[in-house]
Amino acid sequence: MSDERRKNPRLPWIKFESKVKVRRGLFSSEWVDIVPFDYSKYGMGVQTDEVFELGDIIHLSISLEMEVGLVELDVVPGVVRYREKHHSRFNYGIEFDYSSKYLNKESSRSDLEHIEQIINKHEQMKDRARD
Repeated sequence: MSDERRKNPRLPWIKFESKVKVRRGLFSSEWVDIVPFDYSKYGMGVQTDEVFELGDIIHLSISLEMEVGLVELDVVPGVVRYREKHHSRFNYGIEFDYSSKYLNKESSRSDLEHIEQIINKHEQMKDRARD
């Protein structure tokens, strides 16, 4: 007999965060937190107060922290492919720019794919635990 008193099994935790580099002046820029809401190895959906135009090239920082480790990409270039006003913020669809020198490395590509696999696996475990 188990001493487990939880009604539902505990899921391993993950923490998915992203930032975008925003130019603030002629020679200055800063990293601003954004809210990721959709992710694949080809791109991601994000929500932010910042204003970008379709076709803009932006630089993202992506971090996925898990109980067993951390997957982190410092600079991921992307192209704004979708923009929608959502209340006082904007939802953006960002396509990763695989032709960039930052994503030409095999390790960066495999990290993007690894993040997708972990997020998908976590979502499947959540769905199974919910049923």
